[in-house]
Amino acid sequence: MSRDQMFIAYMKAFEASTKHLGACTACQNGQPCTEGAPIHAAFIARQDAWNKRIRAERKQP
Repeated sequence: MSRDQMFIAYMKAFEASTKHLGACTACQNGQPCTEGAPIHAAFIARQDAWNKRIRAERKQP
């Protein structure tokens, strides 16, 4: 996946997560609902992948 594609996927996952969080009263206490859990997990996975790539590019731990 190109750097641009990875960043776009990360931002789309962020958007989906924040959109769901803003509309879901069950997700307000730090415990995602059944529907929100995979959305938030996808965002966290994309965020981790992006941060790992950036650190590797900068050669930081």
